[in-house]
Amino acid sequence: MQKHFLTVPKTARYFTQGDLTENTQYIWIVIHGYAQTADSFINSFEILGDEHFIIAPEGLNKFYSRGFSGSPVASWMTSLERENEIIDYNNYLNQLVESLNLKSYTNTKLVLLGFSQGVSTQTRFLNQTPIKFDFSVMIAGEIGKEFQEHLPERIAKTNSLYLVGNQENLIKPEKIEFHQQLFKNSNCSFNIFEGKHEVNEHAVNTILQWLKHNATNQ
Repeated sequence: MQKHFLTVPKTARYFTQGDLTENTQYIWIVIHGYAQTADSFINSFEILGDEHFIIAPEGLNKFYSRGFSGSPVASWMTSLERENEIIDYNNYLNQLVESLNLKSYTNTKLVLLGFSQGVSTQTRFLNQTPIKFDFSVMIAGEIGKEFQEHLPERIAKTNSLYLVGNQENLIKPEKIEFHQQLFKNSNCSFNIFEGKHEVNEHAVNTILQWLKHNATNQ
């Protein structure tokens, strides 16, 4: 038996919230976690005001949430042919950014956010994209495994926030501690919000306060 690969076009969907105008101060790309959908994830950011424009891409892999039934949900990758899966979603995210011409919005701040499985996706994308993000936010997730022995300069130098809930029920404490040590000498802050393994109003408000503080100091 011989294994072969064929690269094919695939239709991806994404959702946006708000309007891009001359008053837009922040453009967010928010990367959902495992077994979520982009439309449900973007609802977490409804509390943001008119100065924020949110883009929520959806993972290319779909499956039913209850085996053969339940609502269809998405993931970014599995361990099967992981290298190709990473290439595919990086190409997808780069194409999305290019199609929206985000580089032309020079007076806005670009925020890249990942939650849970989305943190691995986010950090891999951040490390290779030609787009320069002003801020990186990681919520209750694990950065790409290939970065865990030596943090790439691109990730280390980006103004970043690692956020976890005070009732986190999925990420083990030792994994959180590991990331704190890994980012110790980088441009990354750590904070705690009130909540579990989720992106809730407390998390978004914590991020918003951090963004405003750092934007004024840039």
